[in-house]
Amino acid sequence: MNDVRWRNLHVLVIDDEIFMRKLIERTLHDIDVGVVTMAENGVEGLMQVKRAGSPIDVIICDLEMPEMDGFDFVKALRSDDEVPNPDLPVLIVTGHADEETVRQAAELGINGYLVKPISKIALEKRLAKAIGQ
Repeated sequence: MNDVRWRNLHVLVIDDEIFMRKLIERTLHDIDVGVVTMAENGVEGLMQVKRAGSPIDVIICDLEMPEMDGFDFVKALRSDDEVPNPDLPVLIVTGHADEETVRQAAELGINGYLVKPISKIALEKRLAKAIGQ
């Protein structure tokens, strides 16, 4: 994956579990992602997208969170007029691999799906695909 310019990426990680946020952040830093921003739920994530100082390139979002879950976050992202780029690539990270959950997420226009626990290789591959590398 040498052709991917990871250091130029700004990734937003949305997960209510601090352990998962830190794990994903560490994995992103291990593959040399330049900027990682964190949010605890979809509401906070949506605010981050609207006010990001540097444009966000990819969002990694958990499905099950309080206040606004991953499904509602993606719906809001894709339909909110205040979002500067509603077509931002979104990777869903979840503990659920059942067909119905995957189908629901795909219908929302996500760009990838990772089942916890995530591996560095799987995350790197999904990121590359999401940004068109």
